[in-house]
Formats: sequence, structure tokens, C-alpha cells
Amino acid sequence: MKKYSNGNGLNEKVLSGVNKLADNVASTLGPGGRNVILHQKGKTPIITKDGVSVAKFVEFDDPFENAAAQIIKQASEKTNSVAGDGTTTATVLSRAILNDAQKYLQAGSSPTELKRGIDLAVEHVVDAVDAQARPISSEEDVANIATISANGDSSVGSLVAKAVDLVGKDGAITIQEARSHETSLDIVEGFRFDSGICATAFITDERRGINKQEDALILVTDARIETVEEIFPILEFVARENKPLTIVAEDIEGQALAALIMNAMRGTMKVSGIKAPRYGEERRNILKDLATSVGAVYISRESGMQLQEVKLEHLGRAKTIESHKHNTTIVGGQGSLEEIENRIDTLKAELAQTENMHEAEKIQERITRLSSGIAIINVGGATEVEMIEKKHRIEDALEAVKSAQTEGVVPGGGTALVRASKGLNKVKAPNEDQQLGVEIIKKAVEAPLRQMVQNSGESADVVIDRVRSFTSTTKGYNVARRKYEDLIATGVLDPAKVTKTALRNAASAASTLLTTGYAIVED
Repeated sequence: MKKYSNGNGLNEKVLSGVNKLADNVASTLGPGGRNVILHQKGKTPIITKDGVSVAKFVEFDDPFENAAAQIIKQASEKTNSVAGDGTTTATVLSRAILNDAQKYLQAGSSPTELKRGIDLAVEHVVDAVDAQARPISSEEDVANIATISANGDSSVGSLVAKAVDLVGKDGAITIQEARSHETSLDIVEGFRFDSGICATAFITDERRGINKQEDALILVTDARIETVEEIFPILEFVARENKPLTIVAEDIEGQALAALIMNAMRGTMKVSGIKAPRYGEERRNILKDLATSVGAVYISRESGMQLQEVKLEHLGRAKTIESHKHNTTIVGGQGSLEEIENRIDTLKAELAQTENMHEAEKIQERITRLSSGIAIINVGGATEVEMIEKKHRIEDALEAVKSAQTEGVVPGGGTALVRASKGLNKVKAPNEDQQLGVEIIKKAVEAPLRQMVQNSGESADVVIDRVRSFTSTTKGYNVARRKYEDLIATGVLDPAKVTKTALRNAASAASTLLTTGYAIVED
């Protein structure tokens, strides 16, 4: 049965759905944020302060409220996917934008013009955040960013900083559940390359957006796989082995991709398809190195070997494979240590002879990929609930650090947005309604700091007025210490990418709801 709604009735439902969602999610924000218990029938309860986990769990009986909440959820999930953090901030910003815009709509303002003003203001704020950003320069910076993202847990911050220090900025770090109460860090041999799963249907961990396989078989080929017939014999003998299968190929499409997706979704086989990285000769070299690392035979078009001829002994093996949208990390490849060392020696000899700087860089990259270690954080806990909650915090911390490494850091705790909004005083929009859109953003960017202060039981208006009065670009309010101080100097940092992405996605979601006049839902 379909239900219809429009006008003021729809606006009320939209606001109600967004506010209910934000009430649940916003309660987790900042040092004073509270944990939320999530309990699905028949499953172990989860205790978390992770905004995206809370948001995914929230559903309403009213279909119009639920539809509005889903739009905001998409914004928070997209923020998490792009920047690795900022889900709660995106939700809080969405609510602030939408609630403030509603009063102007009721007064007769054009939703389209309000949206244009909002978009104009957002880009000014984003530019101002960029101007505040600075690169992270030390292990202490990494520890501070990780600590804040892990809800103030300095032990997590130190652990993540140590892992990053050991494997380097571009090194691979994976997380797994420990078999003891202790959380520890190990460095193991592994192989990482910059391409990932070729379809979201292969995702096994929705929260992190990855496919994870353990004790897996690996097919490495430069073939373009299009038909089921090409891989059917492989699927048959792998099914008999009862092991997961990862196929790394130039491309997987058509019937072949459909068959793999069907097997993955039905659970008949744990299978994943990965598009091979790079192009041309560089791709072939990476695939050869990968095959050596995992003990596979590289099935190339040059060799003349057909996929139908592949046997079990041609496949590689690995303890763990994690494939994201953009990268893949393989831990514990079963390649011969002697063969790996021989390949590294050969590459070193090539490096010594080449005079081309570009070629030298590519060879050095291959050597590093074959010889570098991968950090594994083993997450322990006294109970499963404690372990899962800590694992989520470590995941958030790692993603925040990655974002900070990409686009730098800004003063944290919501201060960067408040400072960035000062420039909006000089923005002159083409018309009155667009100017109101600018004012909406000017007020909305206070929302994250306001929420953090409120969650700590203090007066938000007093704090925000004081922060706005500072002339220093780095001075703000440290909610955890309840002090006004230089946030950069004291390590209260936010990744600039997270701050910008959260604002952009929040404004996009709120504007979508703002310009919606009708809704049809199937009950």
C-alpha cells in the first residue's frame, strides 16, 4: 500500500525523523558523549559511541520519518566512506541546517534560493578550513588524532601511532580479533596494492566496507574474464576444498561477475573479484610480484595457458585478504621465501643499472612492496562486547589518521568550523533568500561544538561566544579539559578532510530534504 504526503504535514514528518535520528546519534559526540546500547534480537548487545553504527540501527514506524532519516544516514555513511570519520558531525550539521531553514520556508522563502545560498556558504567555509590546515609532522600528532577519534582512549592513540611509525605513512595496517584479553601489535610479511573489489556485493564487513577472507586461495591472472565457462572448473574444485577464493584479474564482467556475485550473496561460496591495479607493463609486473608473494602461478595471456586449464596447484594461498574499494592487503602469503628474495635481488640489480628516474621509482616501489611488513593490531577484551567496542574505536582512529595524512589537520573540537564561518560576514549573495542561506550555514557550523559542550553539561552559548572572540587561529575550547587553550599545541586536532566532507554531505542531505515537496512511500 502506498502513502502520500506533501506540504506542512510532510515538513513536520521530515523534521521529526531527522531530529529523532540526531537525538540518538548526537548523544555520542565528544569527550562527554554517552555510549549507546544496540541490541538485535538473538544477538549479543553492542555498546558503542560510533555514530555510524548508531545511525544504521535507528528505524521508525512512521514511513515518512524513516525516509527522511535515511537521507541523513546516507550523508553520514558517505562521510565515513570518503573520510573515515565524521558521521556524528555530519548528522548534527544536517539537523542544524534543516531546522534553521524551516523557519524561513514558513515565512515564504524559496527553497531553491535557500539551497543556492547554503551551497555558496559551504564552499566559503570549506576554503577557510583548507586555509587553517597544516600537515601532521610527528608520531605525537598521529597519537593525538587517533586518541580523539577513539573517544579519548590514549592507549588506542599510542598503539595506532606506533603501528603507523613502524610501517610508514603508506604502510598497511589491519585489525583482527585477538584470542586473549590483551590488545597487541604484530608486524608480519604481507603484500598491498592499490585496487580493490570490483563490486560492492562482495563486501562482508558493512561497517568498514571491505571483503575479508581468511585461509584463502588466490587466482592471479591478466585475463579479462567474461564468461562463466572460463572459471567454472576453478569454482568447482575450490568448492570441494571448502575455502574462500579471491580472483585478481585485469577485469571481471558480464556472466562471470554475475556468477561470482550470486555465489557470494547466496553464501554458497566465499568468493571475491578484484580488478588488477595500474595498466600495461606496470600491471603485469605487480601481478607477477603478487603471484610470487602468495605462491601462485601467474596465468598470463603470454603464457598461452587457458583459465580452464588451471588446477589447484596453480592457485596461491594467504592467511588473510582484506579488499577495500580502492586497495587490497594480503597477509601471510604462502610464497617461497627463497623465490621472494630472488625476485628482490633481481629487482635491486635492475635498479642499479637503470638511469631513468621514473623507471627507478617504479622498481623501488616493487622492492618495497615485496619486502615491507604489515602491521596487525590484535584487539582483545574481557568480553565479546568489550572487544567489539574497542575494535570499532581502533577502526575509527586508523581512518582518521589516514584522512589527516591526506589533507592535514585543523584545530579540533568543532573550533575550525566556527572560525571558518567568520568569513561569511563578508559574503554578499545575489538576493535576499540566498543571503538567508548563508546565514543558515553561519549558525549551523556552531552545532558540533555546541553539541559537545552540551554533552559535557556546560553552557554552549558562553563557550561559542568566547571562541568567536579569539583572534588566534589556533585557540579554542578543549571540552575534555574544560579550558580555553591553543588546540594545535595541546594536540586537540581534527583531520581537515573529515571536517570538510562532513559539512558538504550534511548540506547536501539537508538541501535535498529542504527542496522536497512531495513524498510517496510504500508501507
